[in-house]
Amino acid sequence: MATRVFITGTTGYLGGAISARLAQSGCDVRGLTRSEERARRLALWGVQPVLGDLDSPESFLAELKNSDAVIHAAFDGTAPAERDERALEAVRAGCQDGRVRRFLYTSGVWVHGDTGGQVADESSPLAPAEVVSWRPAHEEEALELAAHDVQVVILRPGMVYGGTGGALGEWFEEARDKGSISYPGGEQHWSMVHRDDVADAYLLGLEHARGGERYLLVDGSRFTVRELAEAAAQAAGVTARAIARAEVLDTLGPHGAARLMDQQFHSAKARRELGWVPAHTSFVTEAAALHREWNAGRTAVA
Repeated sequence: MATRVFITGTTGYLGGAISARLAQSGCDVRGLTRSEERARRLALWGVQPVLGDLDSPESFLAELKNSDAVIHAAFDGTAPAERDERALEAVRAGCQDGRVRRFLYTSGVWVHGDTGGQVADESSPLAPAEVVSWRPAHEEEALELAAHDVQVVILRPGMVYGGTGGALGEWFEEARDKGSISYPGGEQHWSMVHRDDVADAYLLGLEHARGGERYLLVDGSRFTVRELAEAAAQAAGVTARAIARAEVLDTLGPHGAARLMDQQFHSAKARRELGWVPAHTSFVTEAAALHREWNAGRTAVA
């Protein structure tokens, strides 16, 4: 397994969990961050902070080039395609003029679009939601690095939960602030995965994944959004309220359309090829414990 790993988005919701998990496993992790305060947090996790910015590749390119592997976990909600392209350009430079020989690229299940009530897998055709319409092309751009003798792995997590962030963390925040939980639509399915299980999958991906492969990361549960919201509401001691599709689209636009998609997947490939076994198999059955975890995390931050 690669010993020195450079990670983008290392203080983000998903990147933070990945960084901590890899450092815990004994990897020499170098984490990109723009903040000195966050750099101190990384050091507590056992991660070597690299102060820099994706907009200024000269601030981190030397560290990236001197790494065995790169994990791209950064996501910018204001200009996601542009920031992602700059990250790919930096990784390409590290592959052409550095020691990088393994690259894990973070995509997501939204590239599949609405699965129409079917349970899809990695071979299913892509029909990306508008908000991630650029992702398939970037996946292909990442895979082209194989021409530079790089093993490229595409990871597509589902809707990630756990800790204080994520879409379902927003529900607990709404429950605290407004005494209710509102959810989009209701009868569509979301394919879920716990943040810690995603982090485990990235470690296994570094160890076992074959270059050129794509892996869906979901826990296998089949709950509707209404069932998820009602479980969260019960855990928080509030009521759940459905938001009509028209209102979701009017308020959230393309992002709302993505949340209204019906998506069901399985992760047999990740289980079979990576040996990945999610420890968390259902948000619904764990909602009470997840709410306690969220409260504890928010208290610690405060």
